[in-house]
Amino acid sequence: MRMKNVLSHLLLGIIFASVSPLHAEYATRQFLWEQANAQASSASKPEEFGKAALTYERLVAEGVVTAPLLMNLGASYVMAGESSKAMNTFLRAERYVGSTPEIKQGLLAALSKQSGQQRKELPWVRTALFWHYSLPCQVRVWIALVAWTLFWGGLFLRLLMRHHNIHTLASLSETGMFVGGVTTVIFAASVIVTVLQEVL
Repeated sequence: MRMKNVLSHLLLGIIFASVSPLHAEYATRQFLWEQANAQASSASKPEEFGKAALTYERLVAEGVVTAPLLMNLGASYVMAGESSKAMNTFLRAERYVGSTPEIKQGLLAALSKQSGQQRKELPWVRTALFWHYSLPCQVRVWIALVAWTLFWGGLFLRLLMRHHNIHTLASLSETGMFVGGVTTVIFAASVIVTVLQEVL
C-alpha cells in the first residue's frame, strides 16, 4: 500500500513537473504578445515601432509563428522604416493564411516605402499565379493530394477497362488522368516553392 502511495505521488510529481514549464512558457509568450501590442499601439516614432518589432521578433524566435503575429510584426517594420523586412514578413503571413486585404495593404505599404512612391497595385505575377498567393499552403497541399488521387483513379479505371475490354468510360478515365495530373503538378510545385521559401 505504501509502495502504491509512493508511486502515485511520483506520478503526480512527474505530471506537475511537465505541466509547469508548459504553463510558464504560455504565460511568457502571452506576456510578450501583450507587451508588443501595447508598444505598437502607443508608438508614434520609428524607433518606438522598432522596439515593438523586437518584442514580436522574440515571439517568433520562441517558435510562435501565426498570421496575426506576422502581420503585426510586418506593420511594425513598415512604421519603423524597415520595408524589406516588412515585405518578407507579410509574404510569410500570406503563406500561412493566403492573401487577405490586410496583407495586401501591408505589402503595398512596404513597396511604397521601398520605392518612395505610392503603390496602388501589387506586381502582375500575383494575378497570374493567383492560386499560389490566394490560398494558404495547407489548402494547396490538400488540393495536390486530391488531384494526385484523381490521377491514379483515372489510371486505375483505364487499366480496368483494358482488362475487361470496356471502352465506354474512356473519356472519364482520360479526363481524370489529365485534370488530376496537371493539377497535381501545378499545386505540388506551388507547395514546394512555399516550403523552400519558409525554410530558406
